[in-house]
Amino acid sequence: MKKQLFNYNTTKTAIVCGILAASLSFGTSAFAFSDLWGNPAEAKINALQSAGIINGVTQDLFAPKSKMTNAQGIQLLVNAFDLKMDTKQLSNANYYITRVAEKSSYSLNFLIAQQNGLSVDKMVNPKDTMTRAQFAHLIHQAIMTKGNFPVTLMFINISDGEKLTPDVSNSLQALLNMKLIALSDDGKFRPNEAVTRSEAAVLIYDATEYIKKTLPVKEVVTPTKSYEAIVALEKAAAGVNKVSLTVNNLPNPGYTTSINRIEFGIDLTATLYFSINQPDPDQMNIQVISKSTAVTYVPSNYKVVAQYEASSVGVTDPFSLLLPYGEAPTTPIKNPEDLIAK
Repeated sequence: MKKQLFNYNTTKTAIVCGILAASLSFGTSAFAFSDLWGNPAEAKINALQSAGIINGVTQDLFAPKSKMTNAQGIQLLVNAFDLKMDTKQLSNANYYITRVAEKSSYSLNFLIAQQNGLSVDKMVNPKDTMTRAQFAHLIHQAIMTKGNFPVTLMFINISDGEKLTPDVSNSLQALLNMKLIALSDDGKFRPNEAVTRSEAAVLIYDATEYIKKTLPVKEVVTPTKSYEAIVALEKAAAGVNKVSLTVNNLPNPGYTTSINRIEFGIDLTATLYFSINQPDPDQMNIQVISKSTAVTYVPSNYKVVAQYEASSVGVTDPFSLLLPYGEAPTTPIKNPEDLIAK
């Protein structure tokens, strides 16, 4: 089975590893936390504490099972990913978040998060607890501010994710494929439960390590010769569109089209990067103007555009393995009926 390479279209900025001190609460700690003995996340939390990224509730207590508030979560994200304020935009936090007091200690963090594309609800209460799905969604958006990271995307069924919005569902799919989050044995994520301090710290650690270790995809150099493509959408299943990308005016039937990768933009635009494959030199082709079509599947809430690139950076199989239900098949999907049946 071939997997199709996906990229997430994001700002090309290197992650700053020596990030500012971020706390899930207030306090300082110069030593390892005493309440993490035997906790699976102990090493990662202590590493964050040693790096000045996270603090405890007291000098030696971390309280790993305590629930994290929206204010604490936003503060951690802003500092951990070194998000900056855009001074050219409005600097009033109340414009973005109705229930954030302008002079509060956390108002600047909410402002910076909004300016960097993190989807913080306008009516969020900073003192309320943040859910696991909300934190994971914001983590994915924060990763997207740091570069183009290749992700081999296969649909993974979340058994308790039927009420998730498409945007949050897409973020969870990306994090699952990045191996940054995992489901329980019965396929559940518990999206509506409050994220704990321990869970938040582990995801922050893993996300920043992922960014440090994963090389961003290089910019595609625009070739001198280009091709134009026609994109047609057709509903394949609930929440999934079949995309047919057709290139006309090819020299002969031996030329084929491949979709190399898809970049999912923060503006809900899916850019299909395609290339034209040369004919097999051992094959005879009649010299007649021809066309070639490649097919893939994308979430239905994305606008689709096509862009030519000179050479393939992914597999040449044109079929995406982003499925609406179940697991990926062992052979490429060529019929919408096969997709729906899953």
